[in-house]
Amino acid sequence: MIRWKAGLVAALAASTAPVAASPVFASLDRHGQLQVSDAPLAGAIAFDPHRPYVPAAPTPAKRAAMPGPVVPGAMPTAAKRWNPLIEQVAAEHGVDARLLHAIVRVESAYNHQARSHAGALGLMQVIPSTGKRFGAMDLFDPLQNLRAGTAYLVWLHGRFNGDLTLMLAAYNAGEGAVQRHGNRVPPFSETRRYVEKVTALYRGVH
Repeated sequence: MIRWKAGLVAALAASTAPVAASPVFASLDRHGQLQVSDAPLAGAIAFDPHRPYVPAAPTPAKRAAMPGPVVPGAMPTAAKRWNPLIEQVAAEHGVDARLLHAIVRVESAYNHQARSHAGALGLMQVIPSTGKRFGAMDLFDPLQNLRAGTAYLVWLHGRFNGDLTLMLAAYNAGEGAVQRHGNRVPPFSETRRYVEKVTALYRGVH
């Protein structure tokens, strides 16, 4: 699942919140937009805007459950080539780089010039209309492609309430197909295989 970075949220909120004596509360809404209030919000982080934000250290149990960092030495040559750019875009959007690696591997096998029979292009196999929707003019440009594909993934996170299975199904078949099937994975063998492959790679099941 996409891991939203609490430190970034708190830092942004601290820079925009008015000066106040009481704590400030910050959270991301279902569309990924920052919400700041002087009253408690469901799932919000409380912080003092007058003090530097220091994230709490994870407990041993939480550390054990967290995926490890991407290790370029354990990747194929093509993955290592694009790893710095994937890490950059993941950090820009607050997304787990492992998820982007899993999608890129299944979509294009790290071929930045890949083109599908349906017209999807580049590393994340972005359809041109989706690319324009998220600001990409040249989908064969790896940075534009990664940013557009990741921005779409973030949008799907909000649309499907963070449900990774539905996000991946929509990334493959389109959000309309998921919606038409009652917010379930469409009964397309390609889409179901896609969800299984990406999920397995993301969770480290090779």
